[in-house]
Amino acid sequence: MPEVDQRIRALVVDDQPDTAESLSRLLQLIGCSATFVTDSLKAMDAAEALNAEIVFLDIGMPVVDGHELARRFRKRYGEAILLIAVTGYTSADAHRMTRQAGFDAHVHKPVDIKIVECMLATVLSSRR
Repeated sequence: MPEVDQRIRALVVDDQPDTAESLSRLLQLIGCSATFVTDSLKAMDAAEALNAEIVFLDIGMPVVDGHELARRFRKRYGEAILLIAVTGYTSADAHRMTRQAGFDAHVHKPVDIKIVECMLATVLSSRR
C-alpha cells in the first residue's frame, strides 16, 4: 500500500510573485506541500484544490484584500483552516483588524522561519 503524504498542505497568497514564491519555497524546504497564487480571486479555488490546512495571506492586495479573503475563508471553512496574515503593517490597529477579520496570527514581512515552524507545529498538533 502506498504511503500517505503527511506533509502539511500550505497555500501562500500574495500579489508580489517574488514574495509569494519565496515563502512557498521556504515552506517546501521545511517539509510542507506548498503552492502560491498571486491573484486574490484565485485563492479560494487554490485552497480547495490543495485541500489547504494553513493559508498565508498578504493583507495589501488589489481587488480583494487579505481581510476580506480571511472572512471568506472563515465563512467557507470555519476553524478548519489556519489563517496567517503576512504583512508589513505592524501597528496595534493592524493587529486588531486581522483578529477581527478572522486570522489566527499576524506575522510581519520578512517572515521569520522560527515563527512559521511554530505555526506548522500547531497544524500538526491539531491532526492528533
